Amino acid sequence: MRHLLLKLLAFGLISALTVNAGAQEAGFYNSPKGFGAQLRMPVSDGVSHCATAMVDIYGIPTSRCSSPGLRFNFSRMYEFSRIETPEVVYSFHAGPGISAGYVRDHVKGRGFDLTSLISENPGFMLALSGDIGCRFDFGGRISLNLSFLADIGFHVRRDEAGNSRAANLSVYNNGLIQTFYPQLTFLYRLK
Repeated sequence: MRHLLLKLLAFGLISALTVNAGAQEAGFYNSPKGFGAQLRMPVSDGVSHCATAMVDIYGIPTSRCSSPGLRFNFSRMYEFSRIETPEVVYSFHAGPGISAGYVRDHVKGRGFDLTSLISENPGFMLALSGDIGCRFDFGGRISLNLSFLADIGFHVRRDEAGNSRAANLSVYNNGLIQTFYPQLTFLYRLK
């Protein structure tokens, strides 16, 4: 079941990259949370939709687990301020969204232990999100976006005790713990 889900999520990621569905910009998403792809589609003046598919690397850089998770986020961005200079245009934006994925989560009560192996199973995450950031346009086809994302939601995983029908439901802790991890996206204007 888990491998089938991962294959379906990977297919979704590839589909999003190949069929840009009216996207004006596509780019490479990079963060201490993970890396992936991002599509941006303008809706109206100062409003755009942003879809991000990423590989969640929680626990991998510290060798606490060996398999990554997959996450998706869809946000509606509202530009609330703009500063224009001859060299660069700074566009400040914020907006709500939704996140979903198959990821590992920080175990409450463990503190920030970076040495112990993660013994809890990965699970499904569903969360409401809030994104705030600044976009840097340099006048060409390439732009940068620096942002921060908070997720407030739930994490459901299979119980480790061996009972295949039991599940653990908890608050998605990494959604708040990783709020201040910067997200840097290199965007390329398609049209």
